[in-house]
Amino acid sequence: MSSTLFTPYKLGPVTLRNRTIRSAAFESMGKDFGPTRQLKDYHVAVARGGVGMTTLAYAAVCRSGLSFNKQLWLRPEIVPGLREITDAVHREGAAAALDKVIIYDNFCQ
Repeated sequence: MSSTLFTPYKLGPVTLRNRTIRSAAFESMGKDFGPTRQLKDYHVAVARGGVGMTTLAYAAVCRSGLSFNKQLWLRPEIVPGLREITDAVHREGAAAALDKVIIYDNFCQ
């Protein structure tokens, strides 16, 4: 039996170059709840290493979901930094995903 691990895989509208995925694991590389050069360099290196998709980890959708000061907080002002990371990951041939933290309370509706 031959392995399909290193063969392309269609995941919805996205085709991954292979079936390896770097799962979400908190990098602790943000600053002021936004992306940094260190975070970008890390995920670009993972992509350059040949992974099919890398996952930026632990991004809060609202302020009340924040646990750490080096965590991402999803808001309009960090979109350009996230776009820079995904563009660089795509140039290396990999896909990029984002792991969201959703905490429901009165502050996040």
